[in-house]
Amino acid sequence: MLFDLNIEQVLDHWEIEHAIREIISNALDEQVLTSTRDVQIFEDVNGFWHIRDYGRGIRDIHFTQNENVEKIQSPNLIGKFGVGLKDALAVFYRKNVGVEIDSKFAHISLKMSSKPGFDIETLHVEFSKSKDCEMQGTEFTLINVKKSDIDKAKRMFLRFSGATIVEKTKYGEVYATNTGAPTIYINGVQVANEENFMFSYNITNINAQIKKSLNRERSNVGRTAYSDTVKNILKQCKSETVLLRLIEDLENVMRGTNKDESNWVDVATYAASTLNERSTLNESGDVVFLTPEERQDLTNQQVEILDQSGKRLVLVTNNVYNKLEHSITTFKDVYTEYNESFEYKSVSFDQLTTVEKGIFDTRFTVFDFLKRHGYRNDADIRISETIRFDEHGYSTDGVCDSIEGIIIKRSALTSEHFLGVLLHEFAHYNSGAEDNTREFENILTEMLGLAMNEICKAH
Repeated sequence: MLFDLNIEQVLDHWEIEHAIREIISNALDEQVLTSTRDVQIFEDVNGFWHIRDYGRGIRDIHFTQNENVEKIQSPNLIGKFGVGLKDALAVFYRKNVGVEIDSKFAHISLKMSSKPGFDIETLHVEFSKSKDCEMQGTEFTLINVKKSDIDKAKRMFLRFSGATIVEKTKYGEVYATNTGAPTIYINGVQVANEENFMFSYNITNINAQIKKSLNRERSNVGRTAYSDTVKNILKQCKSETVLLRLIEDLENVMRGTNKDESNWVDVATYAASTLNERSTLNESGDVVFLTPEERQDLTNQQVEILDQSGKRLVLVTNNVYNKLEHSITTFKDVYTEYNESFEYKSVSFDQLTTVEKGIFDTRFTVFDFLKRHGYRNDADIRISETIRFDEHGYSTDGVCDSIEGIIIKRSALTSEHFLGVLLHEFAHYNSGAEDNTREFENILTEMLGLAMNEICKAH
């Protein structure tokens, strides 16, 4: 009995591996639908290749081009319209690949035959009595197929790729790319390669846009069809393997060598935010975020502060930083922690050298000067071996601390330096203002003017 496939010549650009892919795809779909044992792909002693599933068995209805309601209702399958099988058979015939199909319903082969009433030959399937009426599933026997054709076809399936799963989300899965180009799979079937992706992805939640973009060939699906879903997959990821890889790749943006995923601001922002949240919960170690420009502009002292903090430095782009500046740990936060935890190493008067004691005693001259001109001069003055860096990471010789009083670094006890540092800190003490503010500058200028006036009168 002949069944007309109504195929004369189609899909000229398909190779044998594309046809084999369709047979494997149908077998895998049947395995999922029937929850039966794994599909077998093997070569026999004659050099013939077999693709065998253990489902319900192929029959005449499977050669019609109709929507498969069962497959349409299953979210984990691709084949839905009965087109792939017919295309595959046409390619096999055109490429001189012999095909024998067996199930409990029939033994099936291919034959070109005239259409009744027309002078046209089309491809037909020929049904004959089944070789095994108790047979479970369907077996395709392919004659004149090379192992390389089988291998090429198998590489189109995630199941046979050897890829290592990294994380699973409700939108799909992330896989490490072991060899070759990163691949986009839809329900385990390859639809595109992405040379500049850092991961491979298997999309399992198929939206309307993806469904619309899936063509008969199931290949070369445009990025616009799946990019939003890939973004959604990444924005569901929780593992540091994914998050850190995304963040670390941002360092390559300035060099132009980054992967495409790190160009997606919303993905990079999510990764940075999640890492920061875990950091505050002490789940993955503290992190601090800087832009590449900020890192380049750090002084040696600021680098030292970062090193002392023990935090892991993470570089992010300006776009990401601007979106998250108020919700992530920045260098300002690191400096605040440094400042709050800093401990002075105080030096008593008795520990000073004779020269240092003499210089330190000149503070009384400053006290008298301040008192004469109505400034406060009652701050405690202490000497310390160590002193904290300012917020810009610059080393300083004096600090006016609202709790500790005025701290002078021991190295500032030189005749040409000490009085200037002390007067500078008393300007802070009297103004209550920080460096580079109008209030501080006004008082310091006033003090210097009064001091110079006294010097001039003395001469």
